[in-house]
Amino acid sequence: MRARRRGSGRHAGRSRHAWVALAAPVISGALSVALAALDPAPSDLQFILSQAQKVQEEDMAAWRRYRFRRRAERQEIGESGEVVRREVLEFQVTPRDDGFDEELLFLDGREPRAGEKERYRDLGSFARHYRTMLSGVGHEEVEGGYSLALLLRLSSYRYAGLEDRQGVACYRLDFFPDEARPKERGVAWKVVSAMKGSLWIAREGFHVAAARAETVRPIPLALSLAKVHEVQVSVECGPVGEGVWLPRRIEMRTRARILFKPFHRRNLYAYSDFLLR
Repeated sequence: MRARRRGSGRHAGRSRHAWVALAAPVISGALSVALAALDPAPSDLQFILSQAQKVQEEDMAAWRRYRFRRRAERQEIGESGEVVRREVLEFQVTPRDDGFDEELLFLDGREPRAGEKERYRDLGSFARHYRTMLSGVGHEEVEGGYSLALLLRLSSYRYAGLEDRQGVACYRLDFFPDEARPKERGVAWKVVSAMKGSLWIAREGFHVAAARAETVRPIPLALSLAKVHEVQVSVECGPVGEGVWLPRRIEMRTRARILFKPFHRRNLYAYSDFLLR
């Protein structure tokens, strides 16, 4: 059985940054005892997807209760596959009433210089990423162009069986572009509609334990002034307490061309040391 969801996304690009990103999927949380007791038939994709979407909303709200460490590494890759530039940022992220406080702890392994802490705190990259996941609307940040929630709405799925992911019993769902869906506006829609991959959804609680995705064709953007040749994404999630699952590791590889300049980028994000506020 195929399940289709309608959605949309909007994305504004910057010439110095990647045009395409895949937000970290945060589909976790606890279901009621009655729902947890249900065991859907392998063909009941609609049920599995609807529960995953419901759990996502619960976990988005739950994330604001946690203090955590965030490590962001960006690599610029040369024509021969070598790393020509590398930047590593490490943050302590603490929820507050109006969002998140993002304290820079280390920049490329050293303590921040004068002014660097405030500059990165003012950028608030994780806070913008979080708002994207809440709203489902993309923006230019590499970590949050669009969310897995959009993928759940726009792709076609097929049930691929039961598999274990790191000791967790999961439903595996393979997804692929829905060629029959009418075209919609927005960079997020263009990218998601050109992706294939797999989701592993925990049988208990319908958390997303892992995801893999890649584009199946080049994607022209901005009146063909830019083109995304390839995007590859992998996500690993896990429990952080109180029935909540959040991302542990996200890796994104992007090959694209902006005007006549090609770039190849690899982004790694790690989340750890979750503590209730």
